[in-house]
Amino acid sequence: MINFPKWTIIFLLKNAMKFEPSKLTKIIEQNYSHLMPDFFSMQTEYLASLNIIYHDLDASLVAMVLTSKLYKNIIKDSNLNEKIPLKYFYSTQNYKLPISNIKITEISSLLNLPRETVRRKKAIIIRDKLIILDSKRKSYSLNTNMIEKDLLNWQISNLCKFLTKFSLYFSRNKFFVKEVSREEIQRDIEEKFLLYFVKFLDFQIAYFSNLKTFIDIESIFIIILCALNTTVKLKGNERPMDYKHLLSKFNHTNHSLGLNATSISDITKVPRTTVIRKITHLEKMGILKKDKFKRYNAVDFLKSSNSKKIESIMNHNLKLLGVFFSDCLETYSTKH
Repeated sequence: MINFPKWTIIFLLKNAMKFEPSKLTKIIEQNYSHLMPDFFSMQTEYLASLNIIYHDLDASLVAMVLTSKLYKNIIKDSNLNEKIPLKYFYSTQNYKLPISNIKITEISSLLNLPRETVRRKKAIIIRDKLIILDSKRKSYSLNTNMIEKDLLNWQISNLCKFLTKFSLYFSRNKFFVKEVSREEIQRDIEEKFLLYFVKFLDFQIAYFSNLKTFIDIESIFIIILCALNTTVKLKGNERPMDYKHLLSKFNHTNHSLGLNATSISDITKVPRTTVIRKITHLEKMGILKKDKFKRYNAVDFLKSSNSKKIESIMNHNLKLLGVFFSDCLETYSTKH
């Protein structure tokens, strides 16, 4: 059974309601072992799709900020239907933003990236025509022609799968009265595409920015992938565990099912030489462990020399996840 505090939330079928993020966070934290494999799966697939599009994860973070701002600009336009269904995404010509709205210092602070790095990555995004700079009109615009439909559908499917599994787990354990099917969520995301994706992008920006106070984005990807591999093995028939209990079991798993550098490179789309350099550093930090066959597993992060920093980051990101899931539930329950 799911672990949850002694309080009740009533799901209102006809009216929008407030899903309190702090309470959702508490449930996610207490059921970490059963819920987070689905979250880690979403994150690994999302990062892999970004590497396919941008071939540079730091550049993808900068692109996330620019895209979020462009989306928000169209949502606030009172002359447009704010939900912008997916079917109109490629036909909409108004993904524009004044140059004055994009400040290098702001993006640098938001992403925990040096200003020069942000400036350089933004130039690459413009050079590759993912974002178009109109010098005469002093504006940026989103080049939707550069966003492959298959990749966009992959990202939507990925988000849909995550939300479905979370809501299904909660409903089957009597947290929600009504079970929401994948088809229902898929339909709602397609009907309110921009509303969902602004929330999704803002969550990802905050999530990765927080992690980047500790380590670089490629290493983050590798850690999430190895954590996914380890948590899936532990999920099994075990009762739900909070993250501290789960992490304490990391050192006692069957390490014969770890990931080697080639597998990590194939999944992450990060060059193998870069992967080897990153995992060597992560092993020295006490975050990954290598077996005699050079396969890597996540270990108990809270036993490393950076335990206090890691625990603070994990707690903050769990709060962010609670807010994001709450926002998605409210978006779903609101009828436009």
